[in-house]
Amino acid sequence: MSEDFIRSESKLSVEEAVAKVEAASKENGFGVLNTLNLQQIMAGKGVEYAEAATVVEICQPGYAKKFLELDARVAPCLPCRIAITSEGGKTIVHTVRPSSMMKMFQNDAIAEAAREIDEIVGRIINAAS
Repeated sequence: MSEDFIRSESKLSVEEAVAKVEAASKENGFGVLNTLNLQQIMAGKGVEYAEAATVVEICQPGYAKKFLELDARVAPCLPCRIAITSEGGKTIVHTVRPSSMMKMFQNDAIAEAAREIDEIVGRIINAAS
């Protein structure tokens, strides 16, 4: 697996892992902005998708402000998104590593803050594993 992703297999069901991600986000100082059940959204549009796919959008306003003040172009990269999916009966919790996403800005201060977010998001994902 690429170093650009944080990925862990969970022993929990997708629904249980979503609840753990939401709880661990709050425990780590992040707010849960939205939880999107992609499978359900697609079904509502007449598109069937066999596997589960939920995205939990999380944000820590202090970090968001810091990133935006350093370079407002980061706005499309916010908030952080953690996906909980099923793959052949297994539950997978994963995200794009924030530091990988922020490389495109070529800014040392953004890179440093993104590495801090990597660590926190890693803890959140591990809590759901």
